[in-house]
Amino acid sequence: MEEKEVDLRDYIRVIRKRKKVILLIFFIAVVASAVVSFSLPSVYKATLAIKIGDIINVDTLEKELIETPITTSQFLKGPQTLEKTIKDLKLSYSLGEFRKKVSVEQVRETEDLVQIEAEVSNPSEAVNIVNYLANELLERHKEIKRLYENKKDILARYDEQIKDINTELDGIEESKKGILAGYDEQTRDINKELDEIEEGKKEILARYDEQIRDINKELDEIEESKKGIVAGYDENIQSINSQLTSSKNEIDNLKKEMVELEIEREALSNEIEKKMEGPESLSEAEANILVGRLEDIRNRLVSCRSDIAGRQQQHDNFLGKLGETQLRRTEFEETKDQRYDNLLGELRRIEQEKTKFQETKEERYDTLTGELRRIEQEKTKFQGTKEERYDALTGELRQAQMEKTKLERVDSIKMYNTEILVTSEEPKTPIKPNKLLNILVTAVISLIVGLGLAFSLEYFEKTE
Repeated sequence: MEEKEVDLRDYIRVIRKRKKVILLIFFIAVVASAVVSFSLPSVYKATLAIKIGDIINVDTLEKELIETPITTSQFLKGPQTLEKTIKDLKLSYSLGEFRKKVSVEQVRETEDLVQIEAEVSNPSEAVNIVNYLANELLERHKEIKRLYENKKDILARYDEQIKDINTELDGIEESKKGILAGYDEQTRDINKELDEIEEGKKEILARYDEQIRDINKELDEIEESKKGIVAGYDENIQSINSQLTSSKNEIDNLKKEMVELEIEREALSNEIEKKMEGPESLSEAEANILVGRLEDIRNRLVSCRSDIAGRQQQHDNFLGKLGETQLRRTEFEETKDQRYDNLLGELRRIEQEKTKFQETKEERYDTLTGELRRIEQEKTKFQGTKEERYDALTGELRQAQMEKTKLERVDSIKMYNTEILVTSEEPKTPIKPNKLLNILVTAVISLIVGLGLAFSLEYFEKTE
């Protein structure tokens, strides 16, 4: 079976076709609703708001509600109260019917407001009911205050409370003076220590600066003296080196001379040997001359050896003196360098001690400053707390004195009474039935039912 598209024209066609059914249902329902609405009895509502009073607790002088809104509601809707209301107002309701017509509820977001409502067919009767219940509640609360409040005891308790407050106020003044004096003494001690830190810090830092200046001065002196003494050592070394060079040259010359004498002696010896081997013999004079020359050469060789030995000894002495001078120079430099390093180490140590001392003193200074701020804050907080407590007690004292004076002037039963805040007025219009609303609602529902019936009939007709 193919599905057919349905558009708005089809709906309009169905409504036109079935309009008699729709209108018939509409008129029947509207007429029936109008008949019922106009035949129902009118209901009027009267409302009254009442504030629950307070009762003074003799032990604490605190004001408490005479009774809670729940208890009040239970009393007003209790069978005894309702039966008494029916009897005194000569109402024609049973207890069950009357309970449904009366409402006692706590006003929202309040603790001591109760609203009494009555919904009946007679407006004056509604007003009489809420007024009667309100009066019953007023009488009940007056009796409760009469039983539980005693003016003499309350006044005595107010006197005791006023005395206690005055005692506490005097105690606050005394303790405040002593504690504030303690805070002031702590503040003075801290300020004194801060001043001592400043003075001691200046003096000790001045000593550190003086030590640093002395060490720097000695370091400069070491540098100056080291230059002069090392220059002297260098001059001695240079002089010794010159003497060593001269001595070495002399030794070399003597050795050269010895070599020449050795050659000369060797040549002379060879010459003598040749002449001795020749056919001609040497005369005594020639022999003496040759021997003399040979002896002279030998003597000169001995003399050269002796001079070389002396020069060598002198050279060795110069070398020893040079080594000693260089050693002394090295030892001097090492000693001065060691002293210089020691002074530098001492300087660094003093500077570190100075820095550490400054940090320690500054840390102690900051600690004391923080302690001073803390004490001042505590002092301020203490003053604020005590003043706040003093003001609170002063307020309590004034309140107690005012309450006492007020109670002395009037009877305690007349204080903080339960009272009617919003009186009930006779309603002009009923709250139900709402005839127009009923007819409108019925009209809308009947139209919906008629349309539904029309479309249902059309559907069944097509399926057949």
